[in-house]
Amino acid sequence: MNRDRKEHDEAVTLIYQTVVVFTVLGLLALLLRYFVGNDRRPVPDLDGTDFGLLSEVALVPTEEAANVLVRKLKQNGVKATRSRNAPYRVMVWPADVANARLVLKT
Repeated sequence: MNRDRKEHDEAVTLIYQTVVVFTVLGLLALLLRYFVGNDRRPVPDLDGTDFGLLSEVALVPTEEAANVLVRKLKQNGVKATRSRNAPYRVMVWPADVANARLVLKT
């Protein structure tokens, strides 16, 4: 009889341990979901009109004109790029805007 009682206690302990483990895992999953899984950042603009941190310094109608301006900026030490679609935007980093405008005026 003592042996049956011991087996019963071990079975109950195993059940309690299993319940506690799954409860802790469930609470951990809820905490992670609350603090990490709730991504509310805006969806990136994939239509080609959002250029992130870049600032526009010129707007030209042709690709060739944009390439000429980008080349001129790069020759004067300003990192520059252009948009892919017309009207073509010549863009630089915000720290380079003043230098880029000065270069483009000359």
